[in-house]
Amino acid sequence: MKIEDILLKVPDYKVFYTVDEMDSRITLLEEKYPGSIETFVAGNSREGHPIRCMKIGRGERNALCFACPHPNEPIGAMTILTLAEILAGDGELADELGFTWYFIPCIDPDGTRLNEAWFKGPFTIKNYALNFYRPPGYRQVEWTFPVDIPGWYFNSPIPETQILMKYMEELKPELLVSLHNSAYGGAYWYLTKGDPVLCEALENAAKRQNVPIHLGEPEAEYMKNYSDAVFPMMSIKEFVANMQPAEEVTEKVEQSCGGCSGDYIETICDCQTVIAELPYFYDPRIEDKSPSDMTHGEAMRENARLKRTSYVKLLETWNMVSHLFTEDNPFHEFVKTCIDAFDITAESKYLNPENQEGQEKATVSQVFDNIYGARIFEIVNFGLSARACEYELKKLGPNDKHKAEILTQCRKEFLDNAERLCAWVEENAATDVIPIRKLVSVQLESALLTAKYVTGQL
Repeated sequence: MKIEDILLKVPDYKVFYTVDEMDSRITLLEEKYPGSIETFVAGNSREGHPIRCMKIGRGERNALCFACPHPNEPIGAMTILTLAEILAGDGELADELGFTWYFIPCIDPDGTRLNEAWFKGPFTIKNYALNFYRPPGYRQVEWTFPVDIPGWYFNSPIPETQILMKYMEELKPELLVSLHNSAYGGAYWYLTKGDPVLCEALENAAKRQNVPIHLGEPEAEYMKNYSDAVFPMMSIKEFVANMQPAEEVTEKVEQSCGGCSGDYIETICDCQTVIAELPYFYDPRIEDKSPSDMTHGEAMRENARLKRTSYVKLLETWNMVSHLFTEDNPFHEFVKTCIDAFDITAESKYLNPENQEGQEKATVSQVFDNIYGARIFEIVNFGLSARACEYELKKLGPNDKHKAEILTQCRKEFLDNAERLCAWVEENAATDVIPIRKLVSVQLESALLTAKYVTGQL
């Protein structure tokens, strides 16, 4: 079947499924396609929620696909549930692809529940940021896989990560699909093997849906790309190598978080991993490669200046209220790790006026990403901080008036800063919303293209 015909089967989704709706959808598909879908509980989340998996197909090769690795990223759940129904209803296509598929629509149900307030819209940066949740790195599925290399040691995988580890070890998949979302920008991918044919096909999947590809900054400065928007798989080894010279990395150093799925599967079997990152919001400038009127260094320095300004404002309020955040409060931990990681001296490379790096002209996409795209991270930190205050306010008794005053005041300041930044971005940049159907179509085609590549059909 042609890709175009397959994509016609993608529903015109208007909202995202909640965790309960995802579970209900799995049950419905099992009842609708008896004999084609086998469902089972792969394990339980930290809070005891059953993590459900669907098995479809009878190919000799195994494919493991999972979504919501970060709980603010629900596009992949819609993609997996859509692809599962397409394959269950078309045995010929499933046989043609040659895989036995294992689908986990939501690997982090506990965290995903804490994002559900924005899943039904309105789809604005403000509503997204004020209802956003993400755990710190040591509680993220994608960054708690064991690592044991010079310079980095971690062996405290969370229960959800252990589920993926178990199935990687048992299945030894030849295809691993990890479905992610960015927030504001364009589509981009990570691949284990960056064959130019596959890279071009992935980028064309986005172009087919008129979804922009990301031509701004990579997630880390040292990252090279296979093509415009396709990068080698993120790797702890590469990260460590770029932190310090190899000759200085002589012993293991225990770290607070670990590696990603791509790191771990590499230790088990020969597998093509694909990570598909899709945004909710975009400005057309994100894929404009024409030269701007700024140098790359100027754009990076302006990003550093704006980031420092936001963190100074965040810290002013954070230092007034953070002592009131309790251990059971889930909303402050991610912000705390961002604050700990932010070191004003680390930004001096770009804030130092004598720094002459980056004299080449920046593209329009690079300028946009540095000045506007990067602000989303600061907005969500203000939003999470406000949610942390709300959480504590709900627990206070009638005699906690002083705490209530502090929490109420700080909540307002966090919200005011989030709204101010949102308004500034919206005044200076487009924040167009990409229809969910298009996002699902790009991820779904990305999975099929990579499957075809693994079997030599691309």
